[in-house]
Amino acid sequence: MNTIIKKATLAAAIISAPLAASAFTNLVGGGASLPALAYVGDNFTTTDPRSRLSTDDYLTSLLAGNDSVGNPYEQAVLAQGSIFDVFQNYHPGDYASYCQTGSGTGKRVLVGANSLNADGDCRDYNASPVGFSAPAGQTDPDFVSSGAPLTADEVIAFLNGPRANRQDLVQVPALSTLIALPLNLGNDVFGNPINRPNLSTAQVCDIFSGDSTSWDEIDPTWPREPINVFYRSDRSGATFAFIQYLAAVCNDSQVIFITHEDFATAAPVGDYAIATPTDGEFNITDQLSTSSWSIGYAGIGSVLAEQGLDYADVEGEDPADTTQIAYGSNDLLTGQVLGDINPFTGLPQPEPVSGIDSNCLLVINPTAQLTGAYPIHAVINLLTYTDGHTDPQALEELIETVVDGSSILPTGFARLTVGATATATAASCIN
Repeated sequence: MNTIIKKATLAAAIISAPLAASAFTNLVGGGASLPALAYVGDNFTTTDPRSRLSTDDYLTSLLAGNDSVGNPYEQAVLAQGSIFDVFQNYHPGDYASYCQTGSGTGKRVLVGANSLNADGDCRDYNASPVGFSAPAGQTDPDFVSSGAPLTADEVIAFLNGPRANRQDLVQVPALSTLIALPLNLGNDVFGNPINRPNLSTAQVCDIFSGDSTSWDEIDPTWPREPINVFYRSDRSGATFAFIQYLAAVCNDSQVIFITHEDFATAAPVGDYAIATPTDGEFNITDQLSTSSWSIGYAGIGSVLAEQGLDYADVEGEDPADTTQIAYGSNDLLTGQVLGDINPFTGLPQPEPVSGIDSNCLLVINPTAQLTGAYPIHAVINLLTYTDGHTDPQALEELIETVVDGSSILPTGFARLTVGATATATAASCIN
């Protein structure tokens, strides 16, 4: 049974005392854009175009890279009070950078697939990233963040690819966040502004399955305007989490949604009145805010960061009211990854991992659903290797700051109750 605790108060300071830094270390990471507000803050939202890379590392001149005519891509510094800023303040001389590539690209950098390496340009939201902008020659990332857990195929790619010398993989659930449904609706048939609607589960299913293609089919007092569905065009952990929810609540007599990081693979976009693919978490909210009669999905923190953008309640629950999600002991799985999709549910089936140390892989069961609270949730995972780290202590301390720290998080983010288990696993597995 999953339980949820609302409006929990989080402490304002890290409990553990700072440790003396032995040498300068820059931990280079990237992946999901969903947790960016918590990791690095909101400075990247004020750049134009928006930055993918956030870093305070001036000693090694970590840069997002240059475009084809030599112009530098945009990047941002960490915001004060963000998790990585807190880590740096408590570990002077250590830095942590983050590139928002999306979960799919992040995991490909981790396992070395598609010739993606950590030292490829991070770029900005005008171009697709090909790496994390690590110093030249650093092909392996220090860490990756993903809203979609590791799959059996990705483990095989790791074992057969260029990162196999890093021995084994580590995965720990790090943060939770809630996926909101941002929308832009305009006025009803009487000329009155449509305030934040309360959508039922059935209405959400109708919209994203394409069963309803006009807004008056959702509410007869709304105009007969085609529903424009914005979705992530990149392989995304937010997509994975959202489709996981849709598969759990909408698939019944027939399987409509197949849990996947690629929305066009997972959902029947051909049945939508209008389908608008968009690259990146903040491109969804930015473009949707100027597109009438549209709806999409994004982390509630990202939606709130877009001034004036509204979102829907679901089954009477407001995602902005939730600050902590607690999973039952049976929801935390050890030594398992995601295997084949269950053909009767559309949900991924966990399976035992083989070929690597199973004790270093933790995952929240992807079939776990929240009841009695806002139901659309995502788990953000931190991934790395067991061996070959330049500074394993710094990496362990960064993971602990993310997973089990007590710094204040932005609205819509929460630490998991399994934090102590996750940090103990990281400490025992990272060498």
